[in-house]
Amino acid sequence: MDKNTTLWKVGIIGERGVGKTSLISRFVFGVFPPNENEDLSLQLVRKKVNCTQKNLEVLLQEMDPSNLSPKKIENSKAVILVSDVTRMASLDAVERLGKKVLDINPRINVVIVGNKSDLKYMAEFWMEEIKCVSEDLNALLYGVVSAKTGENVEEGFTYMCRKIVKGTTLI
Repeated sequence: MDKNTTLWKVGIIGERGVGKTSLISRFVFGVFPPNENEDLSLQLVRKKVNCTQKNLEVLLQEMDPSNLSPKKIENSKAVILVSDVTRMASLDAVERLGKKVLDINPRINVVIVGNKSDLKYMAEFWMEEIKCVSEDLNALLYGVVSAKTGENVEEGFTYMCRKIVKGTTLI
């Protein structure tokens, strides 16, 4: 990494099975992982992001929601709270986890995503419900993505980084 590059740590948090590892794999490597049981919680994965004003690399880490380390949260520029649109309970968990994260670091940038948008026909919630949780947590942004198809994944990460660089708040 050269001296003109900025490095941000971004935590990916959500219940088991919401697609955290798949989301990271799609963003960083451009593929949907064939092994659904793979876990990246012990790894840090790095990717350059095309951010107009600075050379930026994000260091992504899947974080265990049952053991949110204050040090990891305090050292993160943002957290992405991931839910599964086919399981309403996962959105409730995002709200709980978001409050825990904000208790640890009230200045952290929060992003909320509903993963598995390719399963819209099975969805138990969609944008309106995500928006409500987003407002409760004063999230930087929110949306739906599909780690499987790649829908909104690259664009979402890039948009998040640009919003943080610009220092904007709620959308």
